Amino acid sequence: MASFVQKLIGISVFASMPFGDALAAEFAIQGLSKPLEKNLEYYLMPLAEVRADSLSVSQLSKLVKSALNPYGYYHSQLSVRRGENDLIMLDVDAGEVMLVAKSNVVVSGEANNDQDFIELVNQAQLKQGQPLLHSEYDTLKRNLISLAQQKGYLDGHFIESSLEVMPSLNQANVNLHFSSGSRYQFGDLSVPISGIEPARIEAIRTFKWGDDFDTLKLSQYQSDLYGTGWFRRVIVKADFEEISNSQEVPIEVLAEPNSRNIVQVGGGYSTDLGLRASLNWTKPWYNARGHSFEAQAYASKPEQSLLLGYKIPTQNVLTDYYGIQFESKHVDYRDTSSFFNDLLFEKHWQLDSDWQSTMHVRYLQENYRQASENNESQLLLPGVTFSLLDRKNDQLEVNHRHVYSLEYSDPNFFSDSRLLRIEGNSVLSWDISEKHKFHFRSNVGINVADTLSDIPSSLRFFAGGDGNLRGYGYESISPRDENGDLTGARYMFTAGLEYQYQVYRQLWLGAFYDVGDAFNDNVDWKSGTGLSLIWNSKYVPVKVDFAYGLDAPQGDQFRVHFSLGTQF
Repeated sequence: MASFVQKLIGISVFASMPFGDALAAEFAIQGLSKPLEKNLEYYLMPLAEVRADSLSVSQLSKLVKSALNPYGYYHSQLSVRRGENDLIMLDVDAGEVMLVAKSNVVVSGEANNDQDFIELVNQAQLKQGQPLLHSEYDTLKRNLISLAQQKGYLDGHFIESSLEVMPSLNQANVNLHFSSGSRYQFGDLSVPISGIEPARIEAIRTFKWGDDFDTLKLSQYQSDLYGTGWFRRVIVKADFEEISNSQEVPIEVLAEPNSRNIVQVGGGYSTDLGLRASLNWTKPWYNARGHSFEAQAYASKPEQSLLLGYKIPTQNVLTDYYGIQFESKHVDYRDTSSFFNDLLFEKHWQLDSDWQSTMHVRYLQENYRQASENNESQLLLPGVTFSLLDRKNDQLEVNHRHVYSLEYSDPNFFSDSRLLRIEGNSVLSWDISEKHKFHFRSNVGINVADTLSDIPSSLRFFAGGDGNLRGYGYESISPRDENGDLTGARYMFTAGLEYQYQVYRQLWLGAFYDVGDAFNDNVDWKSGTGLSLIWNSKYVPVKVDFAYGLDAPQGDQFRVHFSLGTQF
């Protein structure tokens, strides 16, 4: 069997030892599997400052047995050889592993038919004929107690718990009898006196009075309360000291209201939009019914906007609500000059655990110049949106995001033109391993109208830039008129693939390929490729794309896209 040397000791302390004194021992271990070897190394660590010539074979043999017994090896044999430079070679024969002869694991009481307890017992590696692992026995005991506390079996205890080891027979017997007692229920809920109506706080709870007690539901309730934005701090706790004879656990909510006004200032930079700044004013709870208000101002060289929003929660505060939103925006970039006002009325609700739906009606009034076309448009656009957003644990990256929407306007309903508009955007991210990631994104846009003039500038499609087609200027791709000016397009499709590799800690290197076009009748696919450098900072991710437009005009193929903010 191959041997290897693991230095545990070997540091000579010449400053404190006379020259010629014996040195601390070094050990070479052979004959053991990796887990057994690692555990033996751990047991040998206390000998770090013991002289090699003071270690006896019996002392080392006891350490070996102590290291191997928890893995079911009770008949190990040790051969010790001493080499030069105080090297001690340990040749270990683990012997035959001890097997479980009898396994008597019983759960009595109301938890006897609880599926979680049944699965916990079945998953334990303590069945008859399996190798004995002391850690499995200890883990099962801890997990039974923990699961009982989580699910409200508050009187649960062990009637019997023993592990009988018989080295002479190389067998072990496992005896565990856990009595769960009866399951407790949720009792009265006590909510704090704050600026929010108590009924609103109670409506969010994940349990009802009389439901079976479960600490996971308490944790979810606490998370949901914090997610409303109404509170700066929230604690939801079970008051075990006030449990009644009816075995009902009172629940208390401790909460500190959030500030009535929150102001945030932000900024960033990208090669597409240049410097950008934002000012956000939020009232997380405008009144006792939990209504909220938000005002957002945004400015960059090509775009400036002001957005006002008012949110009216319904029964399910987190996912179901009405919204009123007004946005005024000015755009002056390339061959586009546009000023529009957009008034939106919407209703949000949760479809299932993942997807959210929005029904809306918006009124869009726009004055614009697109290429040589000057026009004014007003549209009443009812529509529906389906969306999903799943973030990774660190919240800086997205696992996947999907947004699909449909809108329609008609001249018979306060609109200048008939328009059917469909949009779809998807982003997916796969962590292949700790050092490898793969990303995919796609953007689809469809405008169905009689003529391009029936579509206001803000609803036309443009491609190009770090958001969809790298290697090309921001929104530089669309059909052009006879003067060579961009007119915007009826349709758009772009897709991108990117592979990223972790070079060092937060520093990643990527390679990408994008393809797409914005077009009216005939598609002319354009593609770009290149390398990315990403710094996944804890606070503000930074990304630089060195892109080459494979179909870009001569002399304009190479571009650098720089951005600060959340990646995929």
